Amino acid sequence: MKKWIAILSGLLLAQLVLAVALNLDGDKYGAFQPTEPLLTFDPKAVNRLRIDDGKRKITLQKQEGRWLILESDEFPADGKVVEQLLDKLAALRKGWPVATTAGAARRFKVDDQQFERKLQLFAGDAALATLYVGTSPGFRKVHVRPAGESAVYAVTLNSWEIETDSDDWIDKQVLSLHKEEIERIELPDVTLQRQEGVLRVADHADNEETASEQVQQLLDKLAGLRIQSILGTTSKPEYGQEKPELLLKVRLKVGKELSYRFSRPKKGGYDVLKRSDRKHYFKVARYVVDSLKGFTREKLVQVRKQPDSKPGEVPKPDTAPVTKEVTTDSATEPARSAP
Repeated sequence: MKKWIAILSGLLLAQLVLAVALNLDGDKYGAFQPTEPLLTFDPKAVNRLRIDDGKRKITLQKQEGRWLILESDEFPADGKVVEQLLDKLAALRKGWPVATTAGAARRFKVDDQQFERKLQLFAGDAALATLYVGTSPGFRKVHVRPAGESAVYAVTLNSWEIETDSDDWIDKQVLSLHKEEIERIELPDVTLQRQEGVLRVADHADNEETASEQVQQLLDKLAGLRIQSILGTTSKPEYGQEKPELLLKVRLKVGKELSYRFSRPKKGGYDVLKRSDRKHYFKVARYVVDSLKGFTREKLVQVRKQPDSKPGEVPKPDTAPVTKEVTTDSATEPARSAP
């Protein structure tokens, strides 16, 4: 009996030692914090970013403080999106390598020839860093390999943040305006003119006034107009621009006049916009154009309210009361008896 007790006690002690060892190893692994940067570059020094997916390439170039898409006739890119990506790339750390062999690099698609994305960062003509991005091991994770290294790492990065489609990088607010700079809006059946700092209906009757809330809604939609994508610089018959759905003009305080020409293709479920100061044609949401069409004179003008009478106050008549003048005819008046 004592022999079995000794054996069981030994097994229990061995289990306790093993558990302590595993916990210690787990703590050391969990406490590991990668500190070595995946890429060594200064985000502020980057003025060109090239992304290659093996079939298409896109180049984002910074000129005079603005990011442009070279493959789309230097159309403005969303600078905030570009700079957020650069900051995220600079903040990535290496961590534990997933693999270090050439076969693993091909398997994870981070090889020099086989990759999902190839990112190149430049300062002028000087290459700052190159990163190969491959398969995804999990949510918001991708396999990556810096150029010139054999180690493959798994880092936090989304594939949709490094697409090669221009529409994923364009500045969708490129047509937005400052509301206070709009001096005049000409719609099909009504014109709004800024008077004493406020946009008002230009030609209303004496018993009418501007519907201020509706004008503000129109101003918000027009000044904050967003595009969905760019359609190139050449008009196509399917755009239907020869038969516009809506025409309007905007004049700015600086004297610049902008013409908006919205048309509705038969297919696609979107509308096409050509603005006079831009060479590109734009795809815009159809519901936006329908909303702008709804701002008619009937909606932007309302009947002027008459002031209400105070309680107990008798409204003044429009004209003074007519009084009859009574005349006395002595010939017909009966004689009065003397007292």
